[in-house]
Amino acid sequence: MRGLVVRGVGTPPRVEKVELPATGPGQVRVAVRAAGVCHSDLSMVDGTIAAPYPLLLGHEAAGVVVEVGADVDRIAVGDHVVLDWAPPCRVCWYCGHGEPWLCERSGTPAATVGHTIDGEPLHVTLGLGALAEQVVVPQHAVVAVPPDLPFATDAVECVGRAATIRAAWRATRRGGQVIVVGMGGKDDMVALSALEIFHSARTLRSSVYGSSDPDRDVPELARAVLDGTLDLDFLVTDRITLNAAPEALARMARGEGARTVVLFD
Repeated sequence: MRGLVVRGVGTPPRVEKVELPATGPGQVRVAVRAAGVCHSDLSMVDGTIAAPYPLLLGHEAAGVVVEVGADVDRIAVGDHVVLDWAPPCRVCWYCGHGEPWLCERSGTPAATVGHTIDGEPLHVTLGLGALAEQVVVPQHAVVAVPPDLPFATDAVECVGRAATIRAAWRATRRGGQVIVVGMGGKDDMVALSALEIFHSARTLRSSVYGSSDPDRDVPELARAVLDGTLDLDFLVTDRITLNAAPEALARMARGEGARTVVLFD
């Protein structure tokens, strides 16, 4: 199968043939139908986020389950699904206290899954590597959605930058809240003076993975899309093939466009 692979910091990503492992117990194989091109992927290309290489990019996608392994009990072949890069374990302290988005065992930065065509161990972005024709993932990393939901409107993502956070802080009323929903770089520092923190009485906080339970909330969002109360189409500025994904990352680096979605046949 083909996927978008980067082999080192600053090297251009390219579409390569890769080999995924067989579908094991508790795993599912998903044929990807649409995948978002995200700033987090760009950060792994340019080294903003440290990652091992070679790395199969992509962590936002929707597709169809084509195979299930032994002991899979929450999903079936033919189900339409959204991939979850931070599946909660359901047993840690955070999951047990109603905060699965803070699960201490989720969000593997770059797991090793499969091989490149020349035999090197292949790492996959956030446990998924979704800018590829197929993925093999644990069953808890997929969430079923209605089959009539368009694949291109299944991944929503934001990016965090210090300048944007600072602008939001200035624009917020005294006593208001600024909620950061995107992930920024570790060296991109947000500067706030002690005086303005006291005087403004504002609250600055983050929202990790939407501070939501994907098993509960993704189906709700899907229903909102289908009944017309949530419009996601306007977020997508480009629909491309996998071969055009490297240029899409280059456009993103230049700050051009909004949302690019890779569509698979």
